Amino acid sequence: MKKNFDILIAGVGGQGGVLTSRIIGDAAIEAGYHVTVGETFGASQRGGSVITHVRLGRERIYGPLIPEASGDAVIGLEPLESLKCAVKFLKPNGIIVTNERPILPPDKNYPERDKIFESARKIPAQLFSLDSVKLAKEAGDILSSNIVMIGAAYAVKALPIEEEYLKNSIRSKLPKAVDLNLRAFELGKKAMEKK
Repeated sequence: MKKNFDILIAGVGGQGGVLTSRIIGDAAIEAGYHVTVGETFGASQRGGSVITHVRLGRERIYGPLIPEASGDAVIGLEPLESLKCAVKFLKPNGIIVTNERPILPPDKNYPERDKIFESARKIPAQLFSLDSVKLAKEAGDILSSNIVMIGAAYAVKALPIEEEYLKNSIRSKLPKAVDLNLRAFELGKKAMEKK
């Protein structure tokens, strides 16, 4: 297990980024890490930019926000937000695992998806992508897209936490939809294992 690991969860309001950070944080605590979590919000409404910082350490960590150019992994719930977050926070040769499906803002121009991924490939990082919304629908609910991303991140080693702890945390945080969300986790994991 790594001594310290810094994870950024990038998306927009309403995608479940904060819940994702809580699931990862609780799993990491069960795995024996000290954990700090901090959020930054671009707009205080649904659809605004949200970055959640999850810092894992074998010793106590005092700052909740990850310094620029030092994050180990970006878990992106939205592709443009993933790119912006990775450019600012990811260290060289870090990991990006992102949802491919954009959320188009009603009042702004949004770049073509291919241009986003073309730019992301220029970052010195391992880049993994999948359509987590499609897989969430397959699991039974589009709202489980963030859980699909947790499974994908686990599969590409963007989470240094054992699978059992992640699943325990999903069970604890989402008790009314456990089977659906565990299915979503598995679908995300299997999608990355095929790549």
